[in-house]
Amino acid sequence: MNYVKGERSILVSAGIYGVVISSSVAISIANLAGSLRVLDITGSAAMLSVVVSLYNIAYTFMSWSWTKIFFGRLSRRGIILVSMSGISAGLTAMAFGPSFWVVAAGSVLVGLFAAVLSPLLTTLLTDYLGHDAAAVTRYNIFSSIGLSLGYLIGAFLRPYIGTDLILWLTAVAVLLLMPLAYLIPHKYVVIEPRRVTYVSLIPQFTGRLRPLPSILFTPEIIYNFRDLLRDLRWMVKKKLARRLPLTLIATGILFTGISVFFTPIPALLRHLGLTDTEVYLVYMYSTIVSTVSYTAVHKQIRKAFMAWKPLIISTAARTIIFASFIPVIFVNLQKPEILVTVGVIFTAIGITWAYISTSLPTIVLSMSETEKRDERLGHLNSAIGAGTIAGSAIAGLMYQVLQYEGVLTTSSLLVLIAAVLYIRAQKTLIT
Repeated sequence: MNYVKGERSILVSAGIYGVVISSSVAISIANLAGSLRVLDITGSAAMLSVVVSLYNIAYTFMSWSWTKIFFGRLSRRGIILVSMSGISAGLTAMAFGPSFWVVAAGSVLVGLFAAVLSPLLTTLLTDYLGHDAAAVTRYNIFSSIGLSLGYLIGAFLRPYIGTDLILWLTAVAVLLLMPLAYLIPHKYVVIEPRRVTYVSLIPQFTGRLRPLPSILFTPEIIYNFRDLLRDLRWMVKKKLARRLPLTLIATGILFTGISVFFTPIPALLRHLGLTDTEVYLVYMYSTIVSTVSYTAVHKQIRKAFMAWKPLIISTAARTIIFASFIPVIFVNLQKPEILVTVGVIFTAIGITWAYISTSLPTIVLSMSETEKRDERLGHLNSAIGAGTIAGSAIAGLMYQVLQYEGVLTTSSLLVLIAAVLYIRAQKTLIT
């Protein structure tokens, strides 16, 4: 009997983790290969920013509304099947779309259903493992494996086939792997409507929205922009004298800067002479660096008072990191020198992301009363979402006016402002 029970457990694990890995592979390829596909069609970093902005808007909309759309209509298995079908359809449109707008529509489809799978799969893992923290950790680990595997697959295939075929093969693979959802027993596919997980990912933030932070809370406050704006208006009346609202403002500015930086990065790496295979490997390397760093960072930041300094230093460091691409554009470096420089920059990006993604939720939770933890984290997600959408739009405008150096300078200045505001927030009253 124990053997049978263990066998069933293996099958259930294969189903859940298989869906997590396969969907993460698809999302990583959709994000990067989709960006390269836009560049193939338009040759324009500005048009790439349009696609990223549309993706972020779609992700934000679905993050706020997916529970209202699906709860009471489909089981978790049904939502998984619909979401994987939607991602596959989006990948197909991106692969064979005859025009930029068809590719953009495919990116929107991927954004919509990517926003559904992350919280859904984490709540499924919560029921399966019986522990919230364990579910979040497992989801992070297997999602990171999937994202890295997606970049590796793209790097391996690109010398032999075009970006369009990589997208299409991924779409086919997603459809073929959908039966994994049937390995999940019925008792785990029933939805608990009162709670939904919004989980932070370990891998490097790439300008496209990914959910954060790792906590369970009610879906109505995931993107509570109205209450956030109300709190911010109150904070302005108090002359920036309260810590939490000031922290949220700094966070919105920080993620605006991050999004400004990352939106045109695939185009910039191509501009510097990197092949598509090397671009995939850079993104994979960044994901691995942030994943490896995450464990060590968690050990350093055990209390909220220990999180402020790493947050401020990591944010300030990105002022230099983002600007460090500017001389690379103008200095006539050889290919090996460019690869080493890019590797150093992305190492620093990966490490600082591990500190930012760990310290920021810790700080916000420390400033929240127990009964308001979910609300405050909803405000944090709102600030991140608003900043990311604004950043991808600003990147396109800046590129049209000032090219890459203008985008990089803008992103560097924004994270510097965020660092200054974090310093001020640390010194103000706790609310």
